[in-house]
Amino acid sequence: MNIELIYKDKTVVRINSLTEITYNIAEIVNIQFINYSEEDIRLIEKLFEIDATILNRGNDIEISSHYLENEKQIAVNFSIPYFNLENHINEEMICLILKDKTLFTFIAVDFDEFIPEKQRKSYFEKFSGFKIPGDSYLLLLIGFISDYFADLTEIVSKKIKTNYSDILQKKNFSEQELDKITTYSFNNLIIKESINEFRRILHLFRKSNKLSNEIKEGLYFELNDLSVINEYIQNNFERLDDIKENISSKIDLEQNKIFKTLTIITVCISLPMLVAGIYGMNFKFIPELEWKWGYFYVIILMVLSFSVPLIWFKRKKWF
Repeated sequence: MNIELIYKDKTVVRINSLTEITYNIAEIVNIQFINYSEEDIRLIEKLFEIDATILNRGNDIEISSHYLENEKQIAVNFSIPYFNLENHINEEMICLILKDKTLFTFIAVDFDEFIPEKQRKSYFEKFSGFKIPGDSYLLLLIGFISDYFADLTEIVSKKIKTNYSDILQKKNFSEQELDKITTYSFNNLIIKESINEFRRILHLFRKSNKLSNEIKEGLYFELNDLSVINEYIQNNFERLDDIKENISSKIDLEQNKIFKTLTIITVCISLPMLVAGIYGMNFKFIPELEWKWGYFYVIILMVLSFSVPLIWFKRKKWF
């Protein structure tokens, strides 16, 4: 397990064991636990006198399983999507427990491995310029998460726009390209669900009596930012629908061309076959049977019956 301590003076200390925490807990604004185990959770609960049962309720749908408030603490959990090293989107749960103006954060993975250097630098600059009076570190962390959702949405939006431009230039589509569009739609949906879950939690935070008016006002602005991000996500869905419609239209056009080609071939072949069928009948009296040029006449008639419709379709620009 990795532990990161953030103090009121913005000092950041990283340790690997609970026994290394020797400072006054009142001076710590955030303790972050990464890659923790069940045994670690029991020790943390005992050491800091917190209730971490919400860590086991991440898969429940009810909001009561994601936001628990009692006289001593506020505990929330929500999922955070991220792109792993294989560039596939995953989800991990984050749990926040606020007790006596100290925020306890539980994360199963280290997101620093997946956040680009540019974004990490931006978060650090925001942290450096932020004042940490008491429990307002919660607001800072929520701001980080909102910015993270914005950056993640921007990444997905850029991929969709790039794919949109490529699709407009193509006429034929492979199964892999269609699967890519479905993947973009799934990624967009995962982000939307996570943001909606996070927004519900922020609304409940604003109703709590344990948070100051300053925090609640800050949460209001974060909710507005998340609403804007939601609009971008909806734009992504609309753009994906346009891509699907464009592909469907192009496939329909290609199918129409194929059907036209098959129709032309069928008509052009059926007329010579009609001539061959007539002269293949076993009637006793067929005038051309004893004609010297009858065979060549039938051959020429079959060629003309094939060529004339072909020329006619060509002039009509069917192909």
